[in-house]
Amino acid sequence: MLPVSYERLAQSPSREIREAIERSNTGVLGFLLQGVDLEAMHRPADEHLTEALAPLRTKLDMIIDMLGRLSYRDVELPPLCEIELSSTLISWVSALPQSPGDWLRIKLYFDPIFREAIIVLGEVSSCAGSGEGSDCRIRAELCQVSQGVGENIARLALLTQRRQRTQRSVIPP
Repeated sequence: MLPVSYERLAQSPSREIREAIERSNTGVLGFLLQGVDLEAMHRPADEHLTEALAPLRTKLDMIIDMLGRLSYRDVELPPLCEIELSSTLISWVSALPQSPGDWLRIKLYFDPIFREAIIVLGEVSSCAGSGEGSDCRIRAELCQVSQGVGENIARLALLTQRRQRTQRSVIPP
């Protein structure tokens, strides 16, 4: 489940547009994964130090959250949407049908505080609805991205999925 928005492009994206999106995604992915890497770093087990630093960490988290809200107060996240994502395909349910062959710029928001989108470009391969006036499942073939960016998107998606599953399992009855 991610906030997802998309817009239809008039034509297939040019090489310059794909390169600009790749540069942007590299920066956003680097920032988002930096926090994950810092959390995963091995630290010596000093319980006294951990206890002493706990209030500081709480205050830093609060300051970061406040700065994020201030910086992105004008950026509204789109509604959550259940997506299927692979290195070559993205699929989600939408109220707005698209025609096969349409090109889309799809924005995926992985962090509710750092509201910078990962952008993927895709060509609609199918749009199947269950009837008139109902939502349809859009499937789009993704434009090729560099191996590093593709691996980082996959890693971020996997980490986001794990975090969401953990949060669902911790919710009290």
